[in-house]
Amino acid sequence: MKDIVVGVDGSDASWRALAMAIGVARRWQGCTIRICYVSQVPVSAQLGAIALPISPLAGVSEAGELKQAVSEELSRNSVPGEFNERSGDVARELETLAESCHADLIVVGRSRHPALHLGGVPRRVLAMGHRPILVVP
Repeated sequence: MKDIVVGVDGSDASWRALAMAIGVARRWQGCTIRICYVSQVPVSAQLGAIALPISPLAGVSEAGELKQAVSEELSRNSVPGEFNERSGDVARELETLAESCHADLIVVGRSRHPALHLGGVPRRVLAMGHRPILVVP
């Protein structure tokens, strides 16, 4: 195993996903974790319904704090990794990052909405079906 992509958004489930990815990476010498934070573009903006431009700096402080916390966690566990910030559709961006680095595994946390079973992001990444996915409760 060479690369693991993990989706992190600051939720409890995403922190558990990161912990799981770190555990897997520690067992495989030379494995790198590619952390992916995706700021979501509002659906109305995706559809072109909003005339006002959305600032590319929206959520920068949140992403900066998340990047710092993730870096500390990787350092504490002596696991190599990199933080990637993207915007758009979460599942698509996770898959795009995984494709670009030829990741062996994608790790995501379960949705906060139990009625959706696996949740939107895990279900959509699974539907793409390009590589193994680990969904952490």
